[in-house]
Amino acid sequence: MVSTDEELVSELESQRKTLMLDEAVRLVEQAHRETGVGVERERFEAYLDAMTYGRDAFPSSFEERLTDAESWQGGGRIYELRGDRVSYYPPRWHEELRETPDLREYLRVMGADAMETEGGDREAVTDDGVLKEMVLDAAVAIGGMTREDARNQLTELKAEDEVREYPAQHANPWVQLAR
Repeated sequence: MVSTDEELVSELESQRKTLMLDEAVRLVEQAHRETGVGVERERFEAYLDAMTYGRDAFPSSFEERLTDAESWQGGGRIYELRGDRVSYYPPRWHEELRETPDLREYLRVMGADAMETEGGDREAVTDDGVLKEMVLDAAVAIGGMTREDARNQLTELKAEDEVREYPAQHANPWVQLAR
């Protein structure tokens, strides 16, 4: 049986009223990025089992959220990776981004999966760009960067007019390459 980090279990439990299953995968994946691409399915399930409310804390089952799609699908999907691993991020992003520390490349690859927005339903990857926090999270989970380094690089790219944010004053704006 794989071990779990008690602090991470506590963090997951503290957010259980608002935490979605895909976000739980993202948090576990970031915490265990040194174990390889994504997170072992067995390890993620161990975290679910370690939580007080376990799998019942989530409105949908793990199997309902799981997809074998290669690109971003939105809608709270969890992506199957090789070797019985899962990820918050699609396999194509891992394949194309794991070797680069350049956030412009992250925006190019992630932005290629832009989804149209409908009414008030906003996705993390849209025609307006990629949510800033998602870019930073991906740089940590996929590229192994520190969050501070990724944030600094994004700030530099914005200052150099290589990226833009929309809306500019939003706490978590969509970021895209300036064309």
